[in-house]
Amino acid sequence: MSPMRKTGIIAYRKAAKYASSEIIPEPPKTCDGYLYKIKGDDTLYKIAKKFKCNMQKILHANPQLSSRSGTIFVRQLICIPDFDIFPSTLLLPIGPQVLSVQLLDAAGTALQVMNGFTILAPRTFIRVVFSEPVSLVYFFFVVRGKMIFRPSSLIEIETLTPPQRSVRFAWDVPVNTRGSLYIIGCNQKICGPAEEILVSRI
Repeated sequence: MSPMRKTGIIAYRKAAKYASSEIIPEPPKTCDGYLYKIKGDDTLYKIAKKFKCNMQKILHANPQLSSRSGTIFVRQLICIPDFDIFPSTLLLPIGPQVLSVQLLDAAGTALQVMNGFTILAPRTFIRVVFSEPVSLVYFFFVVRGKMIFRPSSLIEIETLTPPQRSVRFAWDVPVNTRGSLYIIGCNQKICGPAEEILVSRI
């Protein structure tokens, strides 16, 4: 079998479901980038395309992944190299600004704030309005006490076609979540400043 054919099989293999936590490999001990939780329809090809990242770089950043089988698991955390997240953009104060953020429960009710932390629902709906149309919106979570983005959990990337000023995202929040939610909007040229919200779920 040729290397190209073999790589193709690895790239298009869907994430395995119903694996126990004992089977799912741990994320790498160091991650010079962002941690991403694999979803049910993910393949290495889809992940690489989503983050505009070379698949070989993803494999290199994740030694726990087998380059032979390419097996990945739903709920598995992998490292996405940060160089490829914003390949041609800069985080600048002149970029798209976050004007408002609503954190809602399933009934559409605003979530309670206690001691500066928004108390998240098991499924929290996030609605963000920007100062100008955006084509990409990044949602990051950073555990309390950690340095921003070193590493952080990349919760979701929303791609908006055509660009829009508002976006809505549903977040299935794990228990014992406490830290900062960062929201970044990008247009075709630059990304604006990150909006930080303190969040918690007991």
